[in-house]
Amino acid sequence: MASQFRRFAAALMSSSALALTGAALAQEAASSDAPVYLEADHLEDMAGGGYLATGNVRVRQEGRTLMADELEYHPELDRVIARGHVVITGQTPYPQYADEVELDSALASGVALGFASMLEGNGRIAAASAIRDADESLTLRQAYYTACELCEDGEGEPTWRLRAREVRQDAEEQMIYYRDARFEFMGVPVLYTPAFSHADPSSERRSGFLFPKVGVSSRLGFVYQQPYLWSISPSQDLVIAPRYMSNVNPLLYGEYRKRFWSGFVDFEGSVTNEAEIDSDGNRFGDEEWRWHVFGGGRFRIAEDWRWGFGVQRIHDSEDDLYLRRYDFSEMLKDYGQPIEALSRQLVSQLYVENRTEDRYASIIAAGYQSVRANVDDDTLPVIAPQLSLRQVFTAPPGWGRVNLDADATVLTRSEGVDYTRASTAVDWRTRWIGPAGIVVEPFALGRIDYYELGDIPTTGTATTSESFSRELGLVGTEISWPFFRGGDTVDVIIEPVVSFIAATDDPEGNRLINEDSLTLDLDESLLFEPVRASGYDLWEEGQRANYGVRATAFFGDNGYARGFVGRSERLDGNAVFSPTSGLFENASDYVVSGEVDWGAFAVEMTTRLDTEDFDINTLQLNASYRTDRFGVAIGYLDSSDEAALSTRGPQRELRTDLSWQLNDEWSLVNRATLDLDAETTRRSETGFLYQDECSQFEILYQREDIGIADLGPSESIQFRITLFTLGSLDPDS
Repeated sequence: MASQFRRFAAALMSSSALALTGAALAQEAASSDAPVYLEADHLEDMAGGGYLATGNVRVRQEGRTLMADELEYHPELDRVIARGHVVITGQTPYPQYADEVELDSALASGVALGFASMLEGNGRIAAASAIRDADESLTLRQAYYTACELCEDGEGEPTWRLRAREVRQDAEEQMIYYRDARFEFMGVPVLYTPAFSHADPSSERRSGFLFPKVGVSSRLGFVYQQPYLWSISPSQDLVIAPRYMSNVNPLLYGEYRKRFWSGFVDFEGSVTNEAEIDSDGNRFGDEEWRWHVFGGGRFRIAEDWRWGFGVQRIHDSEDDLYLRRYDFSEMLKDYGQPIEALSRQLVSQLYVENRTEDRYASIIAAGYQSVRANVDDDTLPVIAPQLSLRQVFTAPPGWGRVNLDADATVLTRSEGVDYTRASTAVDWRTRWIGPAGIVVEPFALGRIDYYELGDIPTTGTATTSESFSRELGLVGTEISWPFFRGGDTVDVIIEPVVSFIAATDDPEGNRLINEDSLTLDLDESLLFEPVRASGYDLWEEGQRANYGVRATAFFGDNGYARGFVGRSERLDGNAVFSPTSGLFENASDYVVSGEVDWGAFAVEMTTRLDTEDFDINTLQLNASYRTDRFGVAIGYLDSSDEAALSTRGPQRELRTDLSWQLNDEWSLVNRATLDLDAETTRRSETGFLYQDECSQFEILYQREDIGIADLGPSESIQFRITLFTLGSLDPDS
């Protein structure tokens, strides 16, 4: 409620003096050297002194213009009066209107009757009267604000508007006071307060209440969270938001932000004293203090240097469902931090970076915490530290560029193997375009790695350590030959691509513990990479050939289609990637991808086909069709290849997003995520959406079952209201 009326005031007061000053342009020449121009059909003297201008009156001074049906100037009374269709322009970005405007020549006081104006964001304000006092305070009587279009006949009601019997802006206190303020929806008052006040939007930021968070769910019950903004200084604030939940004990949420001349910090957190809860709000276990802290910051040290940090912690990793139970995201906001945690994993990090056009360097320290069940945090590594450097050198003309890379990583664990690696590498690549448009891209790489491994288990509780080094290198080239054929309706480009790579053997491959190349999923972008491992530990030895063909077609006004098929063959050497990667066999899976964009229809597909029987190993498909009245989007994911079945089981997921426009404002919406292997719906939303030029309203039934036994499924009814130019009432915000 408080936030709504604060924004109401911002709209009402944004034009400061409501351009009442514009009506006194005629007498302003006494205090200004700028000339005043007056145009009218008739100009005559009035009895008792003064002048009367009538018919298409126009007064101009320094880019400001007042237009009216008639204008009176009374020197003896020190008053200027404009009547009839008064329009003032040039005082603010938008024209302002009034039935009558009266001011003294000093512009210290005045009144406007039947006032109206446009504001930023298509906002509209109106008042029966606007009175400006000598102390520059302003009072609006019978005022309202809306962002909705008004009916030309004046009979229809806007979707919403904010009304107040009186709104007073106190210039000395820099406060705004309301009497009988109410919010109307479809012409019906739904919120009311007899008296209300807040800081003037033209003043410095001040403290106050924000939009509440309201919702109902089977797990938490009725939820009401009321944020309060404490504006500590112009550069920092604190949001304190106690949350009431009918099924469980209250929770306190807070967010702190501060800007510095060189950077910022941002923290959020929550705390409650409660037992664990299931999907029905039932408690089990002991009550204890539970909390989370997320945050980050980034600071500039010099022009090319910066340092920063990120924090993600919960009170106890054994309570791995705390964030999900209370509807907090497990993802850290993007503060520019270099390490992105894996799914259901929290990371805290500290880093220093140097970025220029031809160099990147960083020093990173980080620690992890898991929110997965049955994961011991003592087995997770602490990075202390990781040092990286990449320097790019430009070779002589026609010879491309040379990269120098250096990297050192130290990982320690409370339980498990300690790992130290230092690597340095030089790689070169260039591009030559030969006769008939053949593109040749030769490349080469050389690298030295040094390893120290500690606490390696042997027999019983005994451990050992070892150190070793290896020298690696590869050479290769990529060749492509694009063919273009133009047509009356279709233009086609076909591009065969082939690459050959010869790499040295890895003599220490059996001694390594893979820490930095844990996942790989072969796709078109990765197929032709000289080094396909995401880190340093895995090395593809021997010779291999990669080949494929790309085809692109352009048709119609904006029609577009693209396709690719290719694969890789290992000519010698051993497999280093997992059976689920697509590169485990000597002949890799076939990589097939394509997309079509044709008016209302669009589809995008990526798949891997088994090299022997063409079975689908992975498939990701997204398709959509949109018209003015109907829209459907479908996404399908299948990663249930035979190699994956033995490790993680099948995984097939279907996502749907449907919308049906019932009329100009109302739509029926349905969104769902289906687990086809478990034959269950993981998440679904069904409801109605209302949207016009000034508002959006959703009422949705939501069900969620993420497949975690202790949490279980939950149901809720969500109300989401957005009033354009004012803000949102959203349970997920």
